[in-house]
Amino acid sequence: MSKIKRLVGQTVVYGVSSILGRLLNYALVFLHTDVFTDTAEMGKVTGIYAYATFLIVFYTFGMETGFFRFSSRKDIDQEKVFHVTGTAVLIVSLLLSALVFLNASAIAKTIGYPGTGDYLVWLSIAVFIDAVTAIPFARLRLENKAWQFATAKIGSIVVNVAFQVICLKVVPDILEGKYLVQLMPLVETYCDPSLGIGYIFLANLTGNIALLFFLWRPLLQLRLRFEWAFYRPILQYAFPILITGLAGMANEQLSAILLEWRLPDGFHNGQSSTASLGVYGQTAKLSIFMMLALQAFRYAGEPFFFSNAADKNAPALFAKVMHYFVVLTAVIFVSVSLNVDLIGQVFLRSEGYREALYLVPILLFGKLFYGIYVNLGVWFKLTDRTRYGTYFTLFGAVITFAGNYLLIPVIGYVGCAITSVACYASMVLLCYLYGRKYFPIPYRLGPIIAHIAVASVLVMASFMIRLSDPSMDSALNLLMTFAYLAAVYFIEKRKWTTKTFNFS
Repeated sequence: MSKIKRLVGQTVVYGVSSILGRLLNYALVFLHTDVFTDTAEMGKVTGIYAYATFLIVFYTFGMETGFFRFSSRKDIDQEKVFHVTGTAVLIVSLLLSALVFLNASAIAKTIGYPGTGDYLVWLSIAVFIDAVTAIPFARLRLENKAWQFATAKIGSIVVNVAFQVICLKVVPDILEGKYLVQLMPLVETYCDPSLGIGYIFLANLTGNIALLFFLWRPLLQLRLRFEWAFYRPILQYAFPILITGLAGMANEQLSAILLEWRLPDGFHNGQSSTASLGVYGQTAKLSIFMMLALQAFRYAGEPFFFSNAADKNAPALFAKVMHYFVVLTAVIFVSVSLNVDLIGQVFLRSEGYREALYLVPILLFGKLFYGIYVNLGVWFKLTDRTRYGTYFTLFGAVITFAGNYLLIPVIGYVGCAITSVACYASMVLLCYLYGRKYFPIPYRLGPIIAHIAVASVLVMASFMIRLSDPSMDSALNLLMTFAYLAAVYFIEKRKWTTKTFNFS
């Protein structure tokens, strides 16, 4: 039980940093949907970042997981692993960013956003910094320096958010003479309000530059070192993870790219496909609470699983982790889905962004399955069968492509949400079936399925039972939420106190 508590403690630290950081970033949804009332502008941002996520996978090409795996081996020098993996990421990232930097205008035209070359230049530098700090961040996680990790992450996000608030809100207000008019000459000299969404990319770069300040010590500890004989097994281990990462990005971002390509203009309320992408992109951000749980768990869980792999009680321990993870994500699924209208009113400031709120429960359900898959996937990482992770994720990518390609022209962005659920549910099924053969873990499927089923029924009921008075409807949903939370609390507490829930 102490190991579970240690994992919880680490997850809390990572979770707090993720929550604070994401909430700060979440403020940007409020800001962007208030400033950019033209949904097509945010559609460009969503599209560019969707393309960028695929490139980011090549920057680190599985070296983070490779670092964790080989650093945990007793027969290998951890310092050597740090230097070799860090050097490899630095070289590859420098080459990739140089290619984007030198061909930014041509790339912008190719992906359908002419005139955004400067944004790609800034993004290429920001992604380079992200990549070169990946291994130092991984080392902090391995050494359980969660607070140092959290400080760097939050500090970077604070700089990013502050930059955007100043440039997108404060500066325009000064220029309009609302306040601080004495600063108007300085603002007119150094600020360009016409840059618009460009400030989002410039702020990203500024925030990442701040990372260099927060991580200067770990970065200076890195030594350029490359030994092919030593590096080769790390690359062989990490290469399937690169393919998995690409397929994973397809599962995450391909819907955004295909939505713009496959959606007929005017399908959703007469909007262009780019404007519909802007609506879908901002709506999807309301799944932030589920992503907070997933991100915090991944930060703490990966080193936890590797460090406890040799424990004879590891299977039972991992089964407990899965159970409580499902409980947590089911709670998030219900809490957000039942109150999505209220959440949308608060954060999506322009009404045009709120027309697709009914997608949020479907997207959350897909993320819940993704979280289960992350838990299940421990077996192929610990048994060095990472190729299976590649197979599962590629299978999911095929479903993602086929589902979006076929459904988007017919049902619009609803097809994106449904395809997400189908993708992750299929990956969960495959991973579970193969995992029973290579690394059996005694998951208690009954309670897990029960939690998911009850949560799903409750969410569907909330959408079927609608009151004509919006205030009363919100009050009813809040009451249902608290009733569900109380029920989960007492059920799980009873299992602990009576010790009737045995995983072994």
